[in-house]
Amino acid sequence: MFRKLCYLIFFFFSAFVVIFNTSNSFLINDNSSISLVELQKIVKAFAIVKENYMKEVADNSIISNAISGMISRLDPHSSYLNADDYNDIKSVTHGEFGGLGVEVSFEENMGIKVISPLDFTPAAAAGIIPGDYIVQIDGVSTRGMPPAEAIKMMRGEPKSSVNLTLSREGHKNYINLKILRDIIKINSITCNIIDNNILYIRITQFQENTLSDMVRNLHNIVDNSTKLSGIVLDLRNNPGGLLSSAIGVSGVFLKKGSLVVYTSGRNIESCHKYFSVPEEYSINASDDLKFLPTWFKNIKMIVLVNSGSASASEIVAGAMQDHSRAKILGNKTFGKGSVQAIIPLDDSSAIKLTTSLYFTPSGRSIQATGIIPDYIVNDTLSGNLFYAQRESNLYNHIQNNKNIDNKSYNQYCDDICISKNVSDLSFEFGSPNDFQLQKAISLMLDNNL
Repeated sequence: MFRKLCYLIFFFFSAFVVIFNTSNSFLINDNSSISLVELQKIVKAFAIVKENYMKEVADNSIISNAISGMISRLDPHSSYLNADDYNDIKSVTHGEFGGLGVEVSFEENMGIKVISPLDFTPAAAAGIIPGDYIVQIDGVSTRGMPPAEAIKMMRGEPKSSVNLTLSREGHKNYINLKILRDIIKINSITCNIIDNNILYIRITQFQENTLSDMVRNLHNIVDNSTKLSGIVLDLRNNPGGLLSSAIGVSGVFLKKGSLVVYTSGRNIESCHKYFSVPEEYSINASDDLKFLPTWFKNIKMIVLVNSGSASASEIVAGAMQDHSRAKILGNKTFGKGSVQAIIPLDDSSAIKLTTSLYFTPSGRSIQATGIIPDYIVNDTLSGNLFYAQRESNLYNHIQNNKNIDNKSYNQYCDDICISKNVSDLSFEFGSPNDFQLQKAISLMLDNNL
């Protein structure tokens, strides 16, 4: 029943998977009661602020700030959502909003860290790259700024401008950018035939319509193309999205009924297994994949990832890797392996609380470790384009208690292989000068999979 009452979604401004809870699963019980002494301390602090602060503060503001402080100190992804935040997080996966087109995370001591700009958005056009820190928005420092305020300042009417001040690894001086906002319409998927009848599929975000758009594209390709020699699924800079969409995309290439991911947490409500069946990826339980040729589940396949591949995209990559369905090529992924529950409060607000971790089919937690590719390949021949910033770099991130051996990856540490070639910055994903894509094509042609 719990599965039918909630769905997992990726919040557009920070890489994570969350659950919208519409049941009573998270009601507190007797064992959760706060002691009278602690409750009196909270009431006393409230009274002191209300009566003695230098200016009058509304009661609801004091309470909201208190809840925000209590939740946000737990980990980088737990937070209090006021009414505006709550509405945003419920509607953001529809694929259109006004702003800059950049995924960010919020760090208490450092401010706003860029996870990745979205393709063909003002942020990407302005040259913002993963790992940048947004230290000022229109001259206002972002250190200690509530996430909701930062997001509100970056959003705005199309063609209006916003001034960002960036701090970038390897740059002594701040970078100042004036960017025109625009309506961000995210076309989450592109499919086209490239060299040697290889199908190139790029997914920028897992949205509500991603699976249906993908199936429609695949049918068109099957009807109008010669036999394919392989598939490259590009999940680079994909920050995640709807879990149902990620399960459906995985189901295109995995045997029906395959385990895609499972979650495990402190409470039974946080534990669930997700399989590639229509009930998990289709709103009306109809099978969108029913009429696709079965050879999609057997054809040679490579999945491209990088440090901007997070959350739901890591779930897909992990499932492909664990089922030996595809080889993974690129750089280690972001390492976002926790699940957040969106729990409504009595009013129009809610709290976003980390309740569990997700695991790949073989039982791997990628929390703060990421998916390590089968083939570690830099962004360009000269090295990577930027210093990688991942979950493990976030302040107060959840530790992975498993003893993960990263020795094989660290031998090729992407953080020390940075390209000095300015021309490398001009390449586009899927283009002829996309080094990682060309490596994937070469592997397929050499039958080295």
